[in-house]
Amino acid sequence: MDITLKNEDGCQRTYAVKAAWDEIAPRFDTVTRTLAGQVRLPGFRGGKAPIPMVRSQFKKAIREEVLEHILQDAAKETLDKFDVKPVVEPYAGALELEDGKDFAVEITVEVAPVLPEISAQGVTVECSKLGVTEEQLLKTLEGIRDRAAVMRPLEGPGEEGDFAVVDLHRNGASKGFERFFGVLPKSENPVEQALLGKKPGDVFELSVAEDHGHEGGEDHGHAHLAAGDYTVTVNKVVRREVPELGEDLAKELGAESLEDLKAKVRGDLEARARHEMRSIQEDKLIEGLAAKYPFPVPPTQVDRQIQSDLEDFAESLSRQGLDMKHAKLDWDKMAESRRPIAAKKVAAYYLLDAVAEQKNLAATDAEVDDYFAHQAQGSRLSPDALKAQAAKDDRLGIVKAIIAHRKAADLLLSQASVTFTEGKAPTQEAP
Repeated sequence: MDITLKNEDGCQRTYAVKAAWDEIAPRFDTVTRTLAGQVRLPGFRGGKAPIPMVRSQFKKAIREEVLEHILQDAAKETLDKFDVKPVVEPYAGALELEDGKDFAVEITVEVAPVLPEISAQGVTVECSKLGVTEEQLLKTLEGIRDRAAVMRPLEGPGEEGDFAVVDLHRNGASKGFERFFGVLPKSENPVEQALLGKKPGDVFELSVAEDHGHEGGEDHGHAHLAAGDYTVTVNKVVRREVPELGEDLAKELGAESLEDLKAKVRGDLEARARHEMRSIQEDKLIEGLAAKYPFPVPPTQVDRQIQSDLEDFAESLSRQGLDMKHAKLDWDKMAESRRPIAAKKVAAYYLLDAVAEQKNLAATDAEVDDYFAHQAQGSRLSPDALKAQAAKDDRLGIVKAIIAHRKAADLLLSQASVTFTEGKAPTQEAP
């Protein structure tokens, strides 16, 4: 094959690959003969069909098989000839492959950017100094207290804000159904209006003048009620009780005392503040280095980063209860809006990777063990089990790269001019 460099644009190299028909013809002949020995055509015994007939009737299949192999060979010869190390699989364009004609294709290869010796000298990193205020601490403790609430069954009548489990049976329906409602006299739902003062075992009649909730029948959701007359049986009334923020709650949560709980929560918030400040510093650092050492990044890796970001976003929405099948989101618009962010993430990878290689900042065995020990906190698996799973999934290299990049960021931040401004409490609360 005749291979020449056609174009070089950033991290992309496009090569023109050509081959005369005389070089390609044996490939068609080999595939055709192999296929002829396998197929059965009317009037011929299996494997005895004439070669010209097989080539005519299976023209498309023969071309596709030849194409698959010839593209693999074209990509391999291109990489070998020009000693190119791609960061993604090479891809083809401007393809010409027809029986009896010369072959031509363009092979595009994306390579890693070549970076000079990287230094953060002269780079200014400005970061808000995040602290933990008393207000933030109390708000977090209130959140912990709220999440520790329990539902206590009541024997007496329900009050506003309580909850009830009821059986609903609409006159004329073959069977009833059980639903969970709030005791809310100001609600638009007629059942919730009627539950004030009702206790377990109470039975009452209820007329619903029009449908309430989404369409489709009673079984499609607890808030739906079709119009009609109902017999309502109160099975259970419960009250959500929030415990006092005191010694008992602290001990239930594993602390030795209320002061110990406050200290642990403050420690968690301070750790989050440090983590958030570190993220801000690294973000500003990458911006400064990208400006100091401008370089292109492989476009396919940017596309893949965008895809990964959108998948994470969709998963987050799903966890919040959004039905992604019916979500009206413009994914193409969102993808384009995230392109600069994705490009920055890819650039950060290459910058930190270059520094790690230039300064020999490899991960040690002890650092890898520490990584998995940290990952195991709050996990049901031991550090050794997590490490074994990572080895099985061939992810140890990724872990070592994460550690090396962290060390590279430490070095660069030590070189940069880091200044702090007065900030606020961390944006996330401790769990």
